[in-house]
Amino acid sequence: MSPNLNKLLEDSKTTLEGNWDGNFTIPSATLYPHQWSWDSAFIAIGNSYFDTQRSIKELKYLFNAQWKNGMIPHIVFNDKEKTYFPAADFYDIKRSANAPKNIGTSCMTQPPVHAISCYYVYKNAGDKDEVIEFLKWIYPKLIAFHRYLMTSRDPENSGLVTIFHPWESGLDDSPIWDHALSKIKIQHLIKFKRLDVIAVDGAKDTIPADNMYNKFIYMIQLMKDYNYDEDKLYQNFPFKIKDIVFSSILYVANKYLLKIANILGESNNVGEIQQWIFRTKQNFFKFFFPAKGQQLGITEDALFYDYDLVNKMWIIKRTISSLIPIYTGLISKNDISNYVKWISNHHWCGSGQCHTFALPSTDLKEKYFREKTYWRGPIWVNTNWLIYLGLLKYGYPDLAEHIKQGIFELVSNHGFREYYDPFTGQGLGGKAFSWTAALVIDMIENKGIGIPPD
Repeated sequence: MSPNLNKLLEDSKTTLEGNWDGNFTIPSATLYPHQWSWDSAFIAIGNSYFDTQRSIKELKYLFNAQWKNGMIPHIVFNDKEKTYFPAADFYDIKRSANAPKNIGTSCMTQPPVHAISCYYVYKNAGDKDEVIEFLKWIYPKLIAFHRYLMTSRDPENSGLVTIFHPWESGLDDSPIWDHALSKIKIQHLIKFKRLDVIAVDGAKDTIPADNMYNKFIYMIQLMKDYNYDEDKLYQNFPFKIKDIVFSSILYVANKYLLKIANILGESNNVGEIQQWIFRTKQNFFKFFFPAKGQQLGITEDALFYDYDLVNKMWIIKRTISSLIPIYTGLISKNDISNYVKWISNHHWCGSGQCHTFALPSTDLKEKYFREKTYWRGPIWVNTNWLIYLGLLKYGYPDLAEHIKQGIFELVSNHGFREYYDPFTGQGLGGKAFSWTAALVIDMIENKGIGIPPD
């Protein structure tokens, strides 16, 4: 039975309305009571269709917490909430001269969806003049953020972003990080209580395992020990990975930044942005495609994989990250048909063995696949949305429609959840999850705003 799109749209709006706290939208009550960076960018996309002011307020609140070096932190803390660990006091960001003085934030960043989100706000606004004033305010802040990513996080001048922590990828416990994390030895165990276990009603099989989570917290302590000095971290930190998803989003976001510059009639920084785009285009295959001399997608090894700068190796783990580059438009027409076959084959729910045709976070056939555990198997709406837009860009509307209808079925019958079991459709993680609702709104509205520019 086809979902009732009018009801789905209203339920999506209700979900976002319920999570609005007056300044920003929480991702989900109890489990995520603060403001998360890329969540807010996705949420502003959904809100842009019916509440321009809320989208603007959401993004302004986030960017008011920008660090002096340009970094947008992945969490902006609400001082009133005490149900999340690690909290602001654990990060102790005053160790860094770059940190904001009177706002509690984390010490790391997340993928830069924000320029894309700002363009949505402009395109969907009734009053363009109002949004132009907002764009004038945020444009230099977006430039500073992207410049930080293209310099402090890329001294190699590759046009690709290095992450210092799995949380920066947004794909927190992906199997991609297993080998790098195994090399990190905890020198002193930090005592803390995992509040996320309480928030998911004790369902520990749906969240990262204790040994991995302990590493996550220990790595924050290491960052603190370096006083969040980016240069020292880049020289000495034990976890440095060129990340596909982060770099893919930044490449597209730079193209939307050019669109914003054009809207504003802004010539400053245009040449710099174009240079960033050129560098990414020149080096994407060099860093992320280990199967030199082979045609992309001809075998399961001839896909894109993250690169570990510390261990000097490609991370050959078949996860959703290997499929995300369709979103960039960097794949040639000669290679795209083989690549799309991987998206639609039996490794990724393409042969009817899953609950819906929506893509799990890990290849179904791999030993590290776990259907209920966070980024180790479940279906996530945001990564499916990126691939859906990429398929539309390359002229595969039927396959894109399959993914969209799969998402609609999950949400209609299993709620607005953080992620879903690919075999049963069971909703997992956070309830009434904001970015799920926001991106469903975009797929229902179907205006093509998010199809990556040429």
